[in-house]
Amino acid sequence: MIRAALLACFAAGSAHALTLELPAGAELTRDVTRDGGSRVIPTAPTRDGFTATRLAQGNVTIQSYRAPDRRDTAGLMAPLATQLGQAGYATILSCAGVTCGGFDFRFALNLIPPPDMFVDLSDYHYLSAEHADGSYATVLTSRSHSDGYIHIVQVAAPNSAPPVIAAPTPDPARAIRSFADELMELGHVALDDLEFQSGSSELADQGYTSLTALAEFLAANPTLRVVLVGHTDASGALDVNVRISRERAGSARAQLLALYKIRPEQVTAEGMGYLAPRDTNLTPEGRDRNRRVEVILLPGDR
Repeated sequence: MIRAALLACFAAGSAHALTLELPAGAELTRDVTRDGGSRVIPTAPTRDGFTATRLAQGNVTIQSYRAPDRRDTAGLMAPLATQLGQAGYATILSCAGVTCGGFDFRFALNLIPPPDMFVDLSDYHYLSAEHADGSYATVLTSRSHSDGYIHIVQVAAPNSAPPVIAAPTPDPARAIRSFADELMELGHVALDDLEFQSGSSELADQGYTSLTALAEFLAANPTLRVVLVGHTDASGALDVNVRISRERAGSARAQLLALYKIRPEQVTAEGMGYLAPRDTNLTPEGRDRNRRVEVILLPGDR
């Protein structure tokens, strides 16, 4: 059961507005509109740290939704993709998770940040599409353990200004950055595909895109070191949370060493408990975001 939801209303000079139906109960969490803007549209999966793109110009609307929907990310995407086709949009790129390029592709998208939009780096679907009038639309679906999330972008090109197609060359403004770029430039990256339940330090015995990217970075930079820092939500006593957070970082380190054969001296593990939140601890979504492991880049061998 789905309900009608207006996604975008553009200025009078725009070619058209796009209306889609979203899952029942879907809640708009963020709505951003920019007249006369632009948006980088990925046109192919990320390969070797590079994502081919087009530069779409026009009136940009970016929206995120949270829906109490139990369908998987493919199930969330399917009716939206069908509706785009019925509205005259031709698919440019349709991919999922690892086939898109995993961690690096997700960071090429410039999405609305959490808690308004949540992306499981190992479980998302992406679609970009173009209309004959020069408009573009992109949709990304993902989910947390309880809710589905939908991120929609439309660039409605004015009739007098069709989109400019950029050659598939690296973005000089570095809008598209690989995991290595993020870590080198910012000095820290959250490994957001690692999930921990409240009070637990157990990490599922599986591959994680973020750990793969970190392993590749460390293998390519053998003189550099990192520290994995665990964080918790604010449930419980500080000393308990510091211990749990350190154990979470230790679990990530253990899996990194076991699966990817990284030199132990390149990676250490620490814990901050709830002393460095990145979101409110007053909501379930905020607490979910605060339970995390971050990688921090350190100077080279001493």
